[in-house]
Amino acid sequence: MKIKRRIRLKKLRKFKRPLKLKRSGSVKHPNAALYFAAYIFIYPFLKIRFRLKVQRSELDLPKGPYILLSNHVSMLDFLMVMLPLYPKRLNAVTAQKWFLSKPLNKILPLMGCIPKNMFDPDVRSIIGMKTVINRGNGLLMFPEGRCSSSHVYVGMHKSTGKMIKKFGVPVISCYIEGAEICLPHWRKGLRSGRIRVTYKNLFSAEETKSLSVDEINSAIDARLSGEEGAEPIKKPFRTLHSNRLAEGLHYILYFCPKCKNEYTMESKGNILRCTECGNEAVLGKDGKLTLTADGVGESEISLWYKEQVQHEMLSLYEDMEPITENVKVKIPSSVPGGGMVDSGFGTIRLDIKGWHFNGEISGKKVSRFFPVETVPAMSYDHDDNFQIYCGGEFFMFIPEDIRKCLKYVILAEGMHIKFSPTVLMTPGKNSGFTN
Repeated sequence: MKIKRRIRLKKLRKFKRPLKLKRSGSVKHPNAALYFAAYIFIYPFLKIRFRLKVQRSELDLPKGPYILLSNHVSMLDFLMVMLPLYPKRLNAVTAQKWFLSKPLNKILPLMGCIPKNMFDPDVRSIIGMKTVINRGNGLLMFPEGRCSSSHVYVGMHKSTGKMIKKFGVPVISCYIEGAEICLPHWRKGLRSGRIRVTYKNLFSAEETKSLSVDEINSAIDARLSGEEGAEPIKKPFRTLHSNRLAEGLHYILYFCPKCKNEYTMESKGNILRCTECGNEAVLGKDGKLTLTADGVGESEISLWYKEQVQHEMLSLYEDMEPITENVKVKIPSSVPGGGMVDSGFGTIRLDIKGWHFNGEISGKKVSRFFPVETVPAMSYDHDDNFQIYCGGEFFMFIPEDIRKCLKYVILAEGMHIKFSPTVLMTPGKNSGFTN
């Protein structure tokens, strides 16, 4: 009997060994082979296709751990920031949603990326960042937490300065220009053009310890918005393409400043036009809008967007009527690599207290409340959904009218600024929320 028992125990140990869990918070070193392959094949493509110019004359790369912060204007920013610093390999903080789908659910961990629930306290990501810093490696962050679709620096979570002060390591800044024209967020595809990436030392380790959290945040905002430290542009950034430049722009600029209507804008070819009053503008290769004879609006996409935000802010007041929308819901798949899956439907209501969802998820009646103070900002896909990370949960909401995705993102931040007892985001630059 004892012999049989020993055999069973040996089999049990042999079976259990592969199921042993990895240490909580463990983050891999970026895979050397993948990093090298990206540098050999992707970096030359970026340099040729976008005439990528890298300026690092004011960069003195630290030997030990450091944090690299960058503005975020396109979906390829992480490549443009990481690859010019090779053979240095950086661990990047990445939105949780990118870890949910194949093949990124395999590639991102190999590249040492750290998943983060955006705009939501995430102890797991803090542990991962601390692991990287303690190992003496470089950490890449995009503090805005979302890709700016409107050429506007949208601000960042105020906890960024607190985290930097706690880590007490040197901080480097990277400022990307031109990618918002060559790789606009409102449409798919790449446009050849000019992009410039500028690296500069921002804080020494001693400065991160001596400066206050507000001073750190203010300096980061000034650098990443281009307000301070951006060199004059000798040649304007522009794309080489001339066709279909504006297509999809009506998802970003849905407000007509002439007739004050929403969702009457349409885009076709290079033209953005209001179907109600005929207000029209032509988008050029330099990303600027030229108004036709009696057109009303701004020549900069960022300024048109700012006016749109100010219009939405006027609709937010204490006795306002709740805003209600029918939505479909997606949640993370229970299968690794399964992505976000259709799971239900219902209504979402926004009032000055926050977001209220009532409906069905996975065949069960569900009621969720997301307080205005815990949803300081949102990520979104302009023609599909807006996303809420709250309390460790992640939801994608798809409105009946997909043109309203950005509207709800603007309302979320506006509500937080107006009605939250504590504002968690910095004001950004010319965002329209506070100026």
